[in-house]
Amino acid sequence: MNRTILIFMVVVAFILRVLAIDVLPVGFTPDEASFGYDAYSILQTGKDQWGHTLPLTLESFGDFKPPLYAYLTIPSVALFGLSKFAVRLPNALFGTAAVYITYLLVKELSLLMVNGQWSIINKKNKILTINHESLAIIASLLLAISPWHMMMSRGAFEANLTTFLLPLGILWFLKGFKNKRFLLASLFILGLNLFSYHSARLVTPLIFIFLIFIFRKDLKKLSLKTKIISAAIFTTFTLLAGYTLFLGGATRAKDISIFSGSLQEASEQRIISIYGGLDTGTARLLHNKYQVTLQRFFSNYLQYFSANFLFVDGPSEATYGMLPGRGVLYWFELPFIFGFLYALFSSKKKKPLLLILFWILVAPIPAALTTGKGYAANRSAIMMPAIQMASAIGAYTIWMWVSSLLRSKKLLKIFLFGYSFVGLLFFIYFVEDYFLLSPYKSAKDMLYGNLESAYWLKDNSLDKTEIVMSTKLSEPHIYVAFANSWDPKDYQKKTREWSVYKKRNLLFIDQLPEYKLGKYTFRGINYSVDQGLTEAFLVGKPEEFPSDTLVTQQFNYLTGEPAVVIVRPRKDAYAYNNY
Repeated sequence: MNRTILIFMVVVAFILRVLAIDVLPVGFTPDEASFGYDAYSILQTGKDQWGHTLPLTLESFGDFKPPLYAYLTIPSVALFGLSKFAVRLPNALFGTAAVYITYLLVKELSLLMVNGQWSIINKKNKILTINHESLAIIASLLLAISPWHMMMSRGAFEANLTTFLLPLGILWFLKGFKNKRFLLASLFILGLNLFSYHSARLVTPLIFIFLIFIFRKDLKKLSLKTKIISAAIFTTFTLLAGYTLFLGGATRAKDISIFSGSLQEASEQRIISIYGGLDTGTARLLHNKYQVTLQRFFSNYLQYFSANFLFVDGPSEATYGMLPGRGVLYWFELPFIFGFLYALFSSKKKKPLLLILFWILVAPIPAALTTGKGYAANRSAIMMPAIQMASAIGAYTIWMWVSSLLRSKKLLKIFLFGYSFVGLLFFIYFVEDYFLLSPYKSAKDMLYGNLESAYWLKDNSLDKTEIVMSTKLSEPHIYVAFANSWDPKDYQKKTREWSVYKKRNLLFIDQLPEYKLGKYTFRGINYSVDQGLTEAFLVGKPEEFPSDTLVTQQFNYLTGEPAVVIVRPRKDAYAYNNY
């Protein structure tokens, strides 16, 4: 029976993650296009878009991304070509696989408990045991229908890879006590996770160290050879990940770090205090860069455990396919969190529970170390599936507690049916919100119109000698390369020219005043000058053109608001109309 339920859940998880992924999330971010084109470039030439052979970091637009997602996308691009579907498919598959891995991990953790069962003690000091199969089913179910995980699994969002790799690495680590091959495989997977997403580079080592600490007695039983090989594998990956910081990986981290600007903010606070009558020494003691940094950290950190993020408004932006205004967890999961805390304090054996708790607590640290709008669902995604595992334990704990109170089987069935029905309503409401309403809510943040305009230009600009694309479209060159499946060898020649952005101390390519790719020119639109061009198209945001401009093609959000417009310069339009 449990096997049938598990298969059904995995199938449902797959459908929720793969259905219409070339349409939803609506739009296509430059990061997604960049991962896809890098995969295409490596497939064709063995080099990324910047000409780096089998890179350990992807320069991309100057933000230096971890490369794992691009490598995992290569088979999909080889099979389906360079398309939105091909680029998003790997994440949907790994997101589905994470549901199954969560099931296996919960079962494995259960073996560490008394007789392979979780046990808690109720108020009457009666020991209540929890069936590990049922617990694993609940955990995987919560992940399968999780709004957070489902939305992160539907785009080419590299942050989601760690929700598969980290639990798999922990699962094989635990199995490694019985079979050393699993331990070696575990460290390989944990090492790979360092190249999945920036957040994983901090959280993975912390969890690895915690695993060593709480299972130190089990590790002592392993041979010295196994320990040395295991340490060598993870150390090699760690050193390689550290080496990428010197390849540019630290540039982006420095730009968005909470340390950035802390001294200036502290100085401003100090000056205000001094003008308010505080002496200079005390003002310096109370307001300094360390105080500002700590204040920023704790403010950022605590927001990821707030009801606002978890249950009410969720993420602050929709750039990763998320839905602002919707919590990353369902409201019906709120009691489960308290149930988990009760289980934590009442269980006899706490190692598995402490591991889950530690995992949840360290997950938001990378997000807390960065600036921005906050409530970043992508930067804190590594919290999954630990938070679903905790919720599952809490749910079963509550169920056992209710079972001890309601001795009537009929009342228990009514309670279970009622709670399940409420959960089902929340799930249906989310599915409706995502599949029917999200295109209206997230199209602007997901930059709808950018890729669509690039595809239109590919088919309708053969007679044009120049196309000027506004850099307000956010890295427009990658959309052109993606839509045209641009020859990587030619593209790599151009990126060598674009690398001048680093010499000019710019953070991103599109901060250059102007750069070119074939007949495409990327710069700001200056219509008073550009209207004199002939045999050209101008592509940009509506606000970059006068209101009376003759628009050749317009791409609208579903709300009807214009997203991207393509116009002929005034002289070219005049010649075209006379013709």
